[in-house]
Amino acid sequence: MTGSDLASWFHMTFHGFPHAWGESGDHPRTIWEDLTLAHFRRHLDGEAPLGIYPMVYDPTNKHVGPRGWDTNRRYPDMRPELWVCAWGCIDIDAQSDSHKGQGTEDEVADYAFSLVVVLAAQSIPAWVERTRSGGAHVWVFPDTWCSTSDMRRCLQAAEQIAGVPTDSPFPKSESLPGPPGNFVRLPYYGNRARMDRQVVIEPDGAPVPLEGFLHDANANRAKVADIKAAALLKAPPPPPAPRLSHESRRPPTVMRGSLKEMFEKGPPPEAFIENQGAGRGRHGWLYKFAAFACRDGYPLGTVVSWLVDLDDRFTRKFYYNGQPQPDQHRQLQHLAEKAFQDAEAEPRARLYR
Repeated sequence: MTGSDLASWFHMTFHGFPHAWGESGDHPRTIWEDLTLAHFRRHLDGEAPLGIYPMVYDPTNKHVGPRGWDTNRRYPDMRPELWVCAWGCIDIDAQSDSHKGQGTEDEVADYAFSLVVVLAAQSIPAWVERTRSGGAHVWVFPDTWCSTSDMRRCLQAAEQIAGVPTDSPFPKSESLPGPPGNFVRLPYYGNRARMDRQVVIEPDGAPVPLEGFLHDANANRAKVADIKAAALLKAPPPPPAPRLSHESRRPPTVMRGSLKEMFEKGPPPEAFIENQGAGRGRHGWLYKFAAFACRDGYPLGTVVSWLVDLDDRFTRKFYYNGQPQPDQHRQLQHLAEKAFQDAEAEPRARLYR
């Protein structure tokens, strides 16, 4: 098969939002231009790494089509059920000197293939990619456009059943006010694939050649009906922590040092730079506050209420159209639980450096 044929097949397998792509180098950013076959060819040739946005609004033109946004890139009268995707992916980070991650490379591979087993039990084939950092992507390809809600909940259910310590499925949202969402770096980027990075692997770690992967993935696509059924297995979220009054959310007099300063002054300007990657930006700052509060002995419920206050006053990470998202409490509780888990496992020096 020629290089052009492989690029075309690769394009068909990983197609997503067609009018922007993610430049996935050291400083990720959104490039607003129509995707073409040339972008996928340059990726495979190792000339320019490519990130694809999975969420596509109304590709069959039932409403306004994927390019029907206004001047602010918002879809007028957006209908959540019209958000769909052509693939889903779970991102599992490996530990590094600068990032906590979900485990060593071997542990991450075990998590990834346990997800493959869980998904296979639901008749949903999946493939594991070893990422450039030694983490893993677990890829699922439906046989036609799939609701982003069903895909996301299906992957979350698999994470819950497999006991994987992450909640990072793509698509990152069930719906958006407008494009493009969050992108994923594609596998098989030039020389990285030849160095066993950004390449799909077998359970024994052996790399799968691009042509073999494309043939297998397209010949064994998941049925949307099976994805929809698996989505029903997702456990409901825990009840949100009670929203405390404004007075009770004020910092107690015993709050000292960096924690008190963070609560009163909010995040630094650099936290508001977009597309900084996992664990950075506004999300990373809120996580850091929660971890500090855990180490200082504050209970989870109190910390969640403080995070809500910080999000209301400063970060607005979990806001939409100027209002708190319906799941703001749940998102911040999940963030705090993860920060508490990590803070209790990590030495203080590592957390505070």
